[in-house]
Amino acid sequence: MEINELLLKTAFACMSCDGDIADEEVELLKEMAKDNLFGEIDINSEFARLVQEINQKGKRFLQQYISELADAELTEDEEIKIADVAVKTIRADNIIQYSEIKFFKVIREHLTHVSDKTLLEKVENIDEQYLAKDIRASYLQIFEDYFENIEIPKFEVKIS
Repeated sequence: MEINELLLKTAFACMSCDGDIADEEVELLKEMAKDNLFGEIDINSEFARLVQEINQKGKRFLQQYISELADAELTEDEEIKIADVAVKTIRADNIIQYSEIKFFKVIREHLTHVSDKTLLEKVENIDEQYLAKDIRASYLQIFEDYFENIEIPKFEVKIS
């Protein structure tokens, strides 16, 4: 998967991981597209396709995204971009739910080339809560806990 596609899917996954796609998140996505973050991707059709896909797959969509992230061979700079897009999207609606923080922590587990220190220095508005270790035995437990407790509703296409 190309980095532009992975960045878009990261933004979409972080939008939907709390069970709500807020208007502010959609506006942020449009701004990122205007800034050419996603390259030549047609944001309108791709957003509509992602909405259709998550509506069909539910939680499996997010699990598939995590799998794609795990399989991606990313540089440190690309991992910083992934974290930056994730944090900006989570913060876009000014409502940060713990389910979103947990989802970010699942993402963080797959960003293996970048240190917490570097993320704190280079990702705007990230703070310790995104990086703090939960009282848990393993990544597998936080992964299972997130996917066990999240409900994914049917979404509507909000982009044009």
